[in-house]
Amino acid sequence: MKEELTLVIPVHNEQDNLLILMQEIKKALDKKIKYKVIFVDDGSTDQSPLILKQIATKEKNVKVIRMLSNYGQSQAIAAGVSQVDTPYIVTMDSDLQHDPNDILPLVEGLKKGYHVVCGWRKHGYVINKSIPSKISNFLIRTLTKTKLHDSTGGMRAFKKEVADNIKLYGEMHRYLPLFAKWKGFKVAEYPIHIRQRKFGKTHYGLGRLFRGFFDLLTITFFMTYASKPLHIFGGFGLMVFLIGFLADFYLLLLKIFFNEPFSNHIPLFLFGILFMILGVNALFFGLLGDMINYTAMESGKKQNYIIEKIVK
Repeated sequence: MKEELTLVIPVHNEQDNLLILMQEIKKALDKKIKYKVIFVDDGSTDQSPLILKQIATKEKNVKVIRMLSNYGQSQAIAAGVSQVDTPYIVTMDSDLQHDPNDILPLVEGLKKGYHVVCGWRKHGYVINKSIPSKISNFLIRTLTKTKLHDSTGGMRAFKKEVADNIKLYGEMHRYLPLFAKWKGFKVAEYPIHIRQRKFGKTHYGLGRLFRGFFDLLTITFFMTYASKPLHIFGGFGLMVFLIGFLADFYLLLLKIFFNEPFSNHIPLFLFGILFMILGVNALFFGLLGDMINYTAMESGKKQNYIIEKIVK
């Protein structure tokens, strides 16, 4: 029987967690669902590559992707997802904080008709994750008007058709549910358990929160104007142009009706000229954005990562 599910697990310096994680996955999924596991080694400098090779040699349903360098979690996930040929995909962290027992309930949500099921980190929050995550999710609900409790967690299930239609970069893997909802996919959430990290060093903190915030602003812009950049640049450009035009038109009226020379209002005259030039430039930026957007949609082939090798 063909596999239904692929787990995509990014790895960066998690040598002490990998064997335990694989055993937990087998215990949670064996004899319950046909599945594959894709570990994506994102440029680890510890013994993770060696351990992953041992796992792939022993477990026939495991594939290891070795990235050429440390590209970040989003690109690691994108590289893993690019190798998926099953209808269902689950992403999770390799630090043992995600519980493999939560995998099947997430997949069950997909079988009920949802395209994305987010892992809602409701149980077992640890303080260094919960504070940045709560701030991030509050900003998301405020800026995007979504009602998800937790849309930034790394554990989520989604259908392959979602992955085929959404490209990720930067920290944007965290906002996959927002992109999916924006594109019309049905999104749900399911409470999961977060466990305390036992080995290794956490990659979470306020620095990641700030990086994620800028990505969130980018996403908010995309969700509003990505397919129509002329709407924002054009609107801004038109407003600026009109301000400049009205300023110089006012001076023209003074000249016609009151014989007031332009030389008496040089600052206002230059202000008007400058604003009209800025307005025209903004309009051109909008048109250029539309052209770039169209070209990107036509190509749709660019990848921001390099795979060094694949171990089967």
